[in-house]
Order: sequence, then C-alpha cells, then structure tokens
Amino acid sequence: MGRRQIGTVAALWRYPVKSMRGESLDEAWVTERGIAGDRVWAVRELQHGGIMSARTFPFLLELRAYWERDPVSGQDARIKIDLPGGGEIRPDDPEAPTVLSNILHRRVTLERVRVERPSEAELKAIMRGEAYPPHRDFFDEEVMHLVATGTLEFMRTLQPGSDFDPRRFRANVYIDTGREADGFIEDRWLDGILQIGDHVQIIGMRPAIRCAMTTHPQAGLPHDVNILRTAWQFHQAYVGVFAAVGAPGRIRLNDPVFLAS
Repeated sequence: MGRRQIGTVAALWRYPVKSMRGESLDEAWVTERGIAGDRVWAVRELQHGGIMSARTFPFLLELRAYWERDPVSGQDARIKIDLPGGGEIRPDDPEAPTVLSNILHRRVTLERVRVERPSEAELKAIMRGEAYPPHRDFFDEEVMHLVATGTLEFMRTLQPGSDFDPRRFRANVYIDTGREADGFIEDRWLDGILQIGDHVQIIGMRPAIRCAMTTHPQAGLPHDVNILRTAWQFHQAYVGVFAAVGAPGRIRLNDPVFLAS
C-alpha cells in the first residue's frame, strides 16, 4: 500500500446541536460514530413532526451550541446554547422547548440521540402516534465530513466576489493542502484511506452534496447564493467528502494527514 502526505489538520469543528453553529476545537476524539459530542441533539418541529434543518430553517444558524467541557471526560458534561441577543440555555433544561419555540415562532422540542432500545411504554406511545421514534444519529449522510483548504481556494478563483469561509460548509475536519489548490481536491482521495495523526483512519469517502445552507447568513457572513451556484456550475454541487471511521483515536491541529491507496 502506497502512502503520501497530502496536508495537515488546519481546523477541527464539532456541532453539538444539529444545524446550529458549532465550536472550533484544538483536538478531538474520533469514535466509530464520528467526533465525540457531534450532533448529539436536534430540534424537532411539532406541527409536522420533522427534525429541523438550517437548509429550510436558516434562523437556526443564529444559535451557537458548544460543550461546557469535553464530553468524553464524564457523564456530567453538558451543552450550552447561546441565544440571539444574549442569554443561554441548555438542551436538557425544562424551559428550553418554550424558549426556542418563542425564538423560532413555532412549537418545537429538543431531542437527544439514543442508542438504547425504547421502553415498552415508549414503544406503545410510538405505536399510538403519541411519540416519535428516537433517533440513533442526526447525520444527513456519514459521521465524518472533511474539506480541503485547496478546494475553497480554488472556488475563490472561480467566484472572487464571494467569501468561501469554511464555516459555510460545516465540516468536521479541514485539511490544509498547501499549494495544492487547482481543483476540487477531495476527488483525488475517493479511492483511498486518509490517515490522520498516529491512529485515526477515514474510510469510505464519497462526494458531499451541498445545499442552500451554504448560502445562508451567519455570524458575519452575508447571504450569498453564489456559494452554492459556484459549486453547482463547476462540480455538480459537490464540495468535500462524507466518510466513515476505520480506526478511532485522538486528532489534533497540525497533525499530518496521509493518503493511503
């Protein structure tokens, strides 16, 4: 098996609540379910019953979620959500659904990922239509999402008037590919395995389709339809890759990243 270094870890991100803004990390524990603490909670809209996404509810990007302490360190680790205009709540606070319902102008509740089987009473409530089946994850595709800095640099040359800020793409890992910025770099990884640091392996990579979420305003970034339009025009709306975890471990900023094939 051949191996070559393709870059280093430029940034790490975790999104504790689906579709809210997340937190930048210096290091992260990668498990078979992705970065520990990622997409643990989500907001459910109660009129129609669906899990809310910022692609159709862009105001979710006005909210920022982060762990108060490392979720790997103990059961008492909790998430905070910063509210627009000040204030904060935690997803498990009893008043959190009411607070978010008032902000979002619709009835909502918050749900946490569950891996254990529902109780008999919960199953009966689900069968009667009085409760929703619990989610095992809140990922749209795979558990990891990676983007090359070279791809974003290339897109800037295609549309110089737009800001292809990494935050628009909501990846977990941004890989600094240095001077390699001559196309959609992740296409060159698809048949291989990424090795990050000493232990982590990223497998099963496939192109990540983009949506309107990339165009929505957030924290200093304006609304810009040209973000998605550029991806569509030059790469059928694919930017970055979704992937699975082949080997877990701790990764850190500036860790080397190798492509094995």
